Amino acid sequence: MSSADATTPASDPLAAGDAGAKVIRGGGLRTIGHALGMLAGLVSAPLVVQHLGIEDFGRYLTVTSVIYIVTGLTEGGLNSVAVRGYATADRAGQRSLVSNLVGLRVVLSLIGAAGAIGFGLLAGYPGVVIGGLALGGLSYVVSAVQGAFTIPLQAGLRLGTHAGIDLVRSLLTTALLITLVVAGTGLTPFFCVAAVVQGVALGLTVRAVRRDVPLAPSADRAVWGGLLRETAVYAAATALGVVYFQVALVSMSVLSTATETGYYSVAFRIVDLANGVPWLLAGSVLPVLAHAAVNDQVRMRYVTGRVFQGALLAGGLLSLVLIVGSRFGIDFLTGKEDAEPAIAVLRLLGVGIIATFLISSMGFVLLSLRLYRELILCNAAALVLALTLSIVLVPSEGALGAGIVTMVLELVLAASYVGVLTLRRPDLRPPLWVLPRVALAYGLGLAAGLAVLAVHPVPAVAAAVAVYLGVLAALRTIPPEIAAAARQRVHR
Repeated sequence: MSSADATTPASDPLAAGDAGAKVIRGGGLRTIGHALGMLAGLVSAPLVVQHLGIEDFGRYLTVTSVIYIVTGLTEGGLNSVAVRGYATADRAGQRSLVSNLVGLRVVLSLIGAAGAIGFGLLAGYPGVVIGGLALGGLSYVVSAVQGAFTIPLQAGLRLGTHAGIDLVRSLLTTALLITLVVAGTGLTPFFCVAAVVQGVALGLTVRAVRRDVPLAPSADRAVWGGLLRETAVYAAATALGVVYFQVALVSMSVLSTATETGYYSVAFRIVDLANGVPWLLAGSVLPVLAHAAVNDQVRMRYVTGRVFQGALLAGGLLSLVLIVGSRFGIDFLTGKEDAEPAIAVLRLLGVGIIATFLISSMGFVLLSLRLYRELILCNAAALVLALTLSIVLVPSEGALGAGIVTMVLELVLAASYVGVLTLRRPDLRPPLWVLPRVALAYGLGLAAGLAVLAVHPVPAVAAAVAVYLGVLAALRTIPPEIAAAARQRVHR
């Protein structure tokens, strides 16, 4: 990605020149794989919702969200810190880092699993939810080990392999969920699916990296201490940015009714299927950002600008799809059950998805620059806002209030991340000239989609996307690297 360094060994996968193309190709493969996984999820999701019913589905996602929050608090960006360390370490350091990361994640995940069960008991959850938290904790332990072994894949830009493992995980999850629906089981067996799937993903990941890193865990006090010190700061800085979606859902389970929690859960499930896209794209470029931050500031400026531009464009595209297709998505998921409140919630979450792309991308830029203190202040303020809005809005407004909380948090966090980067590193200021162009394309695309919506949601979404991309192309706002990669893929 520009500014090639002649002193960088040709064997370095993160060297300037080919790394940008690898990120675009690999990020594209991961996005395609995620899209296929989303399609598989769309097959199983309505079956699961209709089989379990609104209230049990709310309990199912409550367990998922509690485990996700525990993951965010105990993992705390540990893998992101490890990717950055792996990308800048020598061969011996890379092997030591991964083996120690495996050992550390086993210990932390066991603590997190116990914490999830303890929270469920304190919150007074019913027995079936407590059992779900125990099974979810088991899946988290397996997932933590699997995540540690993905470090060589991410830092080595072996993103196609990473995408393949993720796709197998999605397809297997769908197959198991459909099997349980057909078998007519109750809620508890659904909590077992994640543990089985994570076990398969672990086996595939180990097979892919077994020649690159040791498979046995290590417990080097110096390495553990270094990882924990930096991760603790990073976790404090970005914890809310990782788990804010789940904050609203858990608040619903405590402050509102099971029915309102179910409404929010239905909308949340649709966004959750799509919400992996911004994080996997940002994660794909993290090794390049980490490498450039240490070795090449000119390249860092270039990559930061392209990351901001790409996040804004992709976020606008996905936001249009969610808003224009909201009623179709809710009807599809619930079988046209009485879930009208979920439509308004989905539209609110759809507005916020643009900010999600910026949060993920700018968060990794700030991680690469080690701007932890500023991030801590941003997230502390956002946490106070989240708790205040949840207490005020969720009891009175239910699912709609939770949707407002999530949307506001997304917008506030995104604006604060961009502001921090602009103030602390003016040389890396994002290209704000993109904003009015994207806003114009977004507005015209939304108008086109709403105009066709009375005919059918599918052509309405297609019209919105076509107008949006057409205006962006006419205004020359699409990064040339993305356009070139797309042309090359079509030619092949």
